[in-house]
Amino acid sequence: MARRALLLLVAVLATLFPSAASAAQVINGGFESGSLAGWEVRRALGAGKWFAYRGTDAPIGHQRGADPVQPPPQGQFAAIADQANPETLLLFQDLQLEPGTDYRLSFLAYYDSYAGLAIPSPDTLTADEEAIGAQANQQFRIDLVRPEAAPDSIAPGDVLLNLFRTRPGGPRTMKPTQLIADLGAFAGQTVRLRIAVATTEEVLNAGVDAVELSAPDGSFAPAPGSRIRVGKRKANRRNGTLRLRVRVPEAGLLTAKSRSGKIARASLRTAQAGIAVLQLRPSRKGRPILERRGRLRTAVTLTWRPLTGGRETVRVPVVLKVRKSRI
Repeated sequence: MARRALLLLVAVLATLFPSAASAAQVINGGFESGSLAGWEVRRALGAGKWFAYRGTDAPIGHQRGADPVQPPPQGQFAAIADQANPETLLLFQDLQLEPGTDYRLSFLAYYDSYAGLAIPSPDTLTADEEAIGAQANQQFRIDLVRPEAAPDSIAPGDVLLNLFRTRPGGPRTMKPTQLIADLGAFAGQTVRLRIAVATTEEVLNAGVDAVELSAPDGSFAPAPGSRIRVGKRKANRRNGTLRLRVRVPEAGLLTAKSRSGKIARASLRTAQAGIAVLQLRPSRKGRPILERRGRLRTAVTLTWRPLTGGRETVRVPVVLKVRKSRI
């Protein structure tokens, strides 16, 4: 009897004080439970929802008639957004990242849009006609955001890292694509992974699957599915630059480009396998921000093109720092 009571106490304490190992993981990232357990779902107008699904039937296609959706790319289940009328749909989960760990986040994303992709001005996730008037809003985006921010906020101060977003006029269909992000800059923090769909025109079936966090050992951490390994980032406060070390497996071309335009493009040709060091500098757009704030937080996309062919990409957050009087 006493032993059973002790085991019960241990179980209760485990729920109150989760271990570090259990904290830094995505719950139900493959949706193989057949549900959205572990995720929070928000919908704005009640005309759609996120679903755990399998097969190729649209979850609420019977309400409007529908084309088949893409099947789950991994396992039996995945998550998909479906709508019958204009709607904003959010799917999110908070991730507790342990200090000193170079986490990598990987996931599969895909979509089918019945109408052309569009983003209103100013950008927003709302599909409410009273807020955006006659403008179209047909977009799918995935971000890391501050947990304390409003769930639908896209304010620069709330979005820590944009992982994926559709572009106006872009293709209406994307097959399952693996996307990888380096979360090392957020070690020791709790961040929110938010998957958002806004549609005012027609259906936008956006899907995600195989959402995983990994924490490789060693100073150079491999991104899942990639042969390049991203190492430590070292900011130089004297001149506002940053040295980014990348281990490459063979000769090729390594480039770094910032979607935000705040980092100048950098490239380096390697003659053999080894460590490549990219020197990142603020661009004309980023320099005034760095000068004003003393730091510049953004992300770069590393693209590796080996001489033997192919291409790999990894999204890496970076923070440039400088003594304000020295730039």
